[in-house]
Amino acid sequence: MFMNKIMQKASYDKESDVLTLYNEKAKVDQSIEVSEEMIIDIDSSGHIVNIELLDAYEFLHALNSSITKKILNELTEVEMVFKQFRNYWMISLAFVSSGKRIEEKLPVFARADFQSPLLASN
Repeated sequence: MFMNKIMQKASYDKESDVLTLYNEKAKVDQSIEVSEEMIIDIDSSGHIVNIELLDAYEFLHALNSSITKKILNELTEVEMVFKQFRNYWMISLAFVSSGKRIEEKLPVFARADFQSPLLASN
């Protein structure tokens, strides 16, 4: 299992309700729409380097009611823990606001380009 813990810069656009977590130095190799709400960018090593959450407040607030628009508006950084196990990506986000830490796990998702070795060998 691969695990990476990094601080991501955060930008929230309240007009369009889009939260972008990004690394200014990262080189994006591929963008993947993993759900209607989430687009991830990966580097050439397959590590997640950026995340874009559409309908961010609605999505995050549904996962954890402690995540408010006020918190999103004040964000400058978010701690991201990214784990990869076989074909699955697991992402946890930690928000800090007014000295309070809120951690939330995003739904687990499978890599879109994964193909079973059994099927690939046919």
